[in-house]
Amino acid sequence: MNIQKKQMQEAAILYYEKKYTQNEIASVMNLSRQTVSKILNDAMKENIVEIKIHNPEITCKELEQEICDKFGIKTAVVCGVSNADESLCLLMTVKKAADYIYSLIESGNKKIAISWGRTVEMLISEFSKSITVGNTVFPLFGATDQEQSCFLSNELARSFADKIGAKVKYAWFPYRPDSVDDWKLFKKTSYYKKLNDLWTDIDVAIVGIGNKEIIQTFGGIFGYNEKCISAIGDISTHFFDEDGNILDLYENTLCAERDNLKNAKETIAVACGKDKTEAIVGALRTQMIDTLITDEYTAKKILSAMEKKNK
Repeated sequence: MNIQKKQMQEAAILYYEKKYTQNEIASVMNLSRQTVSKILNDAMKENIVEIKIHNPEITCKELEQEICDKFGIKTAVVCGVSNADESLCLLMTVKKAADYIYSLIESGNKKIAISWGRTVEMLISEFSKSITVGNTVFPLFGATDQEQSCFLSNELARSFADKIGAKVKYAWFPYRPDSVDDWKLFKKTSYYKKLNDLWTDIDVAIVGIGNKEIIQTFGGIFGYNEKCISAIGDISTHFFDEDGNILDLYENTLCAERDNLKNAKETIAVACGKDKTEAIVGALRTQMIDTLITDEYTAKKILSAMEKKNK
């Protein structure tokens, strides 16, 4: 490297990386300030310094494509956010999700299955009131005795149907009956059969991704078994490990099967947050998800976690 280019590199490092002023650089390099200014301009011309302005929308598009490529899903929607505050990321993500989902259902005549959880509940609350034609909303599983509003499957379905002016179908049966005999009886009822017919022909399924916290909740209600040790999350009560293998933690449940979600025309997962990273990676490997909607900070964490695992 000749002396001129060496000076260009040194001046550029001091100016752009170390944030020295041109006067300070002149003092360090024993040059005049005018000479430093010329060296910095020459560094640009010689491509020793390259200024690149990143468009946040382009950055998100790149993240979307990388997620699709690495996990083999159809669509990723990444929401750009001004900072990594988790409450802000969640709010902007569910707003982005609401816009995306509305674009799918505004034409009407869709069978819309909805899951539960805090993210899904917030998504519904952020949905604008509208009138659509011919849409039907229904839960993906039977009811539990959970008192938290985000786990009231029928109420969430009713609330979402009310937001979009759709019909609603309820699950008039429990998620997990008290006995095998009760489970068999419920499966014979017209209530179950009607909902099961809807589960086999879903147009749009809207789900959240639970992390290990949900396992604590369900373990407390229905009991733990040895498979809970390797579970890192769930999609609509279908639990999975870090590699996306489904773990059947509970028997005799009344809910949409994982194949119903796989065969849905589009299964959309809305999830974000650093505490969800591991669960989202596992969820994307289950092949139950067609579309992931998240924020840019979570997207970067997902891809970073994927790279670390592959090393």
